Amino acid sequence: MDDYGNELPALTRQQINERFDKGSERMAAIERDLKAVTQQLQERNQQLADLLEFFTAMKGAFKVLNWVGKVAKPLAAIVMLGGACVGFWTAIKGGTSQ
Repeated sequence: MDDYGNELPALTRQQINERFDKGSERMAAIERDLKAVTQQLQERNQQLADLLEFFTAMKGAFKVLNWVGKVAKPLAAIVMLGGACVGFWTAIKGGTSQ
């Protein structure tokens, strides 16, 4: 025994060392699992970024289609008016052919 009376018995010291070794093994396993989970999260983040990019592109496409629709409505009215005018002109000029 030492002079201060705080020396641990050999059996207790061995048990403490075994617990430290088990704790080190457990910590190493936790670190490996954490690394695997981190890798999976990075892959998911990349997939989500790609999905977000796709939805952003689709949002832009719908804006363009909305603009095309806004232009198409008056253009369709103009085309119908032109068709009506041509039909009217044909009816006046040609009359009825018998």
